[in-house]
Parts: sequence; structure tokens; C-alpha cells
Amino acid sequence: MLWRDSLNLSSKEGGEHFGHKLIKGIFPGEGGVGGEPGGVWREFGAAFSLISSTQKNDDRGEGKKVSPQEGKGKIVEKMIARMVLGTGSGVGKSLVVAGMCRFAARLGVRVVPFKSQNMSNNSAVLSGGGEIARAQALQARACRVPPVAAMNPLLLKPMGEGRSQVIFMGQPLGVYTIAGYRELKRELFPRVAEIFSELASGYDLVILEGAGSPAEINLLSEDIANTRIARAVGAPALLLGDIEPGGVFAALYGTLALLPPEDRDVIRWLAINKFRGDASLLGPGMDRISHLTGRPFLGVIPHLGDLSLPDEDSFRPRTSGVSSPDDLRIVVFEWPHLSNRSDLDPFLFDRGVDLSFLPLSGPAPPLEGPGRPDAVVLPGTRQTISDLESLYRSPLHSWLQAYRRSGGAIVGICGGYQMMGSQIRDPLGVESSRSEISGLGFFSHQVLFREEKIARPVLARFRRPPFRGGQSHVDRALLGYEIRQGRSEGEDPREALFDLLDPGDGRFLEAEGRSDPDGRIFGSPVHGLFDDTDFRRAFYGLLRRGGIPDACLSESSREIDRALDRVADLLAREIDLEAFLFKEPPRPLPGGVSGDPFGG
Repeated sequence: MLWRDSLNLSSKEGGEHFGHKLIKGIFPGEGGVGGEPGGVWREFGAAFSLISSTQKNDDRGEGKKVSPQEGKGKIVEKMIARMVLGTGSGVGKSLVVAGMCRFAARLGVRVVPFKSQNMSNNSAVLSGGGEIARAQALQARACRVPPVAAMNPLLLKPMGEGRSQVIFMGQPLGVYTIAGYRELKRELFPRVAEIFSELASGYDLVILEGAGSPAEINLLSEDIANTRIARAVGAPALLLGDIEPGGVFAALYGTLALLPPEDRDVIRWLAINKFRGDASLLGPGMDRISHLTGRPFLGVIPHLGDLSLPDEDSFRPRTSGVSSPDDLRIVVFEWPHLSNRSDLDPFLFDRGVDLSFLPLSGPAPPLEGPGRPDAVVLPGTRQTISDLESLYRSPLHSWLQAYRRSGGAIVGICGGYQMMGSQIRDPLGVESSRSEISGLGFFSHQVLFREEKIARPVLARFRRPPFRGGQSHVDRALLGYEIRQGRSEGEDPREALFDLLDPGDGRFLEAEGRSDPDGRIFGSPVHGLFDDTDFRRAFYGLLRRGGIPDACLSESSREIDRALDRVADLLAREIDLEAFLFKEPPRPLPGGVSGDPFGG
């Protein structure tokens, strides 16, 4: 198979034979996490000793004080790997890993994140092109290092009907069914383990993130993102439980109980996340679980509330919270396959803006009066034609046309912008089984889907105001990114709203974007433009005379770093991060008086 040859993958099933000098002796009986140190465990994880952040040995072996402020930080003698697993999806693994990364980075430790497989339609573009999951890009920022493809070798972008686009090392590998991907994983696992070793060789500490639950016992033999990769690279793990839905103790105990001994032995610590209230109330339950499992609790992490951090996916959509009748009302159409929700995050943290997501099955807002939206956003989508079909079947289609005729402000981003044209064609079935569909007709351009995917950072330099009142943006270039397979055609390039430029060398890429003569409808294939505070300020000025006060505008970049620092501070206060990240992991203690509860 061509993809196997091009990736130089092993033909061994299950990934049990790697042919790589650092990936040996990793399974039970061969010195893995559950046995004596050997193989990767010896190379990467055995030397947990380190010199304190305030002490360094000189040539005579005597202690010498070193200030962390001098940039020395912790001195890690050999690379350390740690993993955060969860009892299920949405327990908060991504955020906890990001906080741990920031904590370690502030100590001067060279730290990097790793998640072998992620599933999300909300991705981040790399500086040299390609894409990884947004969660790992955020974790890289927490580490204060640029994101690279090796941090998330496999990204699955669901397309519905049991199919996903597989992104490997930042580039599309193809569209796979569930059965096809299961076979592909067997081939990719050895390569993923090698990618980890290559990434880890340049760092002191790697913090791995699991995916979903490690106790999907029907899939353990093909697991690529949880205990199997932890065993392969010598990464003892913390198991994180979410108390919000209830049953956290059962979830922690049940996860361990279902795992076979070699996978169970990976897990050395427990913790509870998202707690509200007096954590001392959990003491008896935690003591009992530790007694039954032999695993200590690192602590209890309080619920963090809303943070100024990009959403990884739509597992739990956020809103801007409490609103006022005087707020600007921005309504976002929530496509069935909505992607890159993070385009809307900047609106969430500007005071005086009420952002809400409107499902296509939801009731239409009023066209006049207090409930009328000041603006409607047609966001990105992973399946443009399918979601446009859903819009045509929805009452919101006729409402949107009426809203447009009444002078409403409409913004289209990526897939939403593609819908605004006159026609969308997909003759090769790149994204849909339907070869073409009529667009909304807001603009005259057509969209053609091609097999080659564009995933790149870009500068959008405006030729004219993007909307009424945006004159200050003429000749201004905003940094954003593109992730698309659709290309705009059939319109004079001179009518384009902006030029796309390469941010590295400034070369012209193409002309893109549209706006209507009245300056109230704006469309762009570029994500991230609203991250720019001045751009949002001008947009608010379109919606309301005077916009909103500058004091109400957030600075996205600064807010993200503040939020990461807040998470790091809280984790350092509530759980024993030093023990987890830098000390030798505890051996699981024997079971309680009734014997090993997992002995079965």
C-alpha cells in the first residue's frame, strides 16, 4: 500500500515489534513500566532523580545555590515522561496537562506535550503548514515552545457516517472508515512510538495526554493513545476523574478494575477534578479508594469556571454567561459539523457582548425588537455541503434571508463564507457524496473542492474596508490561518476584499474574501481575524454607533497566558505536582485486608 511505503511503517500487526533502538523491552516480562527498568524505561524514565531548583552540584560534588531567576530552573538529569489519563472524555485532561506544562516551564524545565491521537474538528495550523489538535497547540504555548506536528502525530477529523479524515504528522493521510482506521492504527503505532522518542530527545520532560477512557476493553489490543503508549515510552500515569457528573469513585475504581495487570500497573496516582465545595468531604471516599487500589491521591482540583482559553471541540459549548439587555447580541449558527469554534472565543471575553450558539433546529430569533441579533455569524464547518443542506431544511434559512433584507450584519468564516457564494461543487467527492449545491447567493463567487488541502498561516492585507466603518484597516495585514479544501472561483480577483500573503516572506498567495457594497456582509476563508482587538473594535462600530468602550475589550493573547498561569497556580496549590512530575513514582501498594480487589 502506498501510504505504508511512504511512511516506512512496519508490517507487524499490533505494533509489538518496533525495530527502533529505543523501543525495546517494553512489554510485561521485558522490563516495561510493570517490571524492572529496561528498554525505554531505562532510557527515558528510570532516572527520576534531579537536583533541586535551588541547588546544583559543582565539579567537587558540593552543593551550589542557583537562582531560578537566572534561567537555570530545575536540572533534570534524564528525560522524564509522565501521562495524564482520564476516566472518560471531557474530564479535563487537556487543561490539566496545559497547567502542568506551564508549571514546569516556569521552573525552567524544558517541557513539551504529546498526545498520540486526538479527535477534533477544531485544529491549529503550524507555522510551516499542516495542522494539529488545538489542545496540543495550547499546551505547547503553555510550555513556551512553538507547536510542531510531533506533539500530536494523529488527528482525526470526524466527517459523519462513520468516516474521519486522518491527519498524520500534520498532513492529510486520507478519509477512513472505522474499520479501515482500525487496520491503519496497527501500522501506525510503531511509528508513533518512534515519533515520541524523536520529540523527547530534545526535552527534559514530556507530559502525555490520554484520549477518552483507557478502559475501553473492546479496543485495548489496538489502543494507540492510552496505557499502551504509556508502556511503550515508560510514562507512569495519573488517572483523573471528573466529579461533576457524579460517580467519580466508581469511575476511578472501575477503570482500574477493568484493565489487565500490565495496563493497570501504568497508573500510579489518582486525582479528582472539577470539585465545587469543601474538599474535606471527599476524604473518606478517597481513603477507601486508595486502600482498595493501592494508588495514592495527588489531590482534588477545584472547578476553574470559565477561562479565556480556546475551546478544543464542542463537547460542552461555552457561552458568554450572564447578559444584559444593553449587550450587543451576536448569534452563531451551530452547524451539525461546526469546526474551529475558537474563532468565536474572543467575543466571549469582551464585556458588553452576548454571544450565543443557535442550533438549526432551534427557534428563529425575532427580526425586530429587543431580541433581534445585532449580527449573525456563519462559522466554519467540516462538511459544508451537508450543513448547507441542513440549513435549507431549517426554518432558519428563510429567517436568514429576511434578516439580510432587513439590513442585518452577517459574517461568514471559512465554510460559512463558502455557503455565501452562488454555488459549491465537489465533483471528486472530497467532502460530500453530493457533487454540487446552490449557495446562499450573497456573493457571486463559486467554490470548487479539490483533493489538495490548504493548511497554512497567512496574512490578510485588506484592499478596502471589510465593513462599514472599517476604513482604518485598508492596507492593514492581519495574521490568521486557513484550513480548507474549497477554492473560490468565478469572480474577478480585483473584487476580492484582501490579498493573502505568506507571513514568512511576504509573497502573494492569492486574492480572497468578499464584502457587500453596504458594508454589512463580510466573508473570509481565513480563521482567527477576530483575535485582533482593533478588528473587533471596528466590527462593533458597525453594529452600534460608538461600538463598546475600549475598557470592555479583551486582549486575547494576554488573556490566554493569564489563564494558563492561573491553571498552573491552582494545580501547584491543590495537588502535589512535584511528586507527580519529578519524583520516582510510587509502587502500587498491596490491596486492603480482603486482599487484591482485582485478583478476581
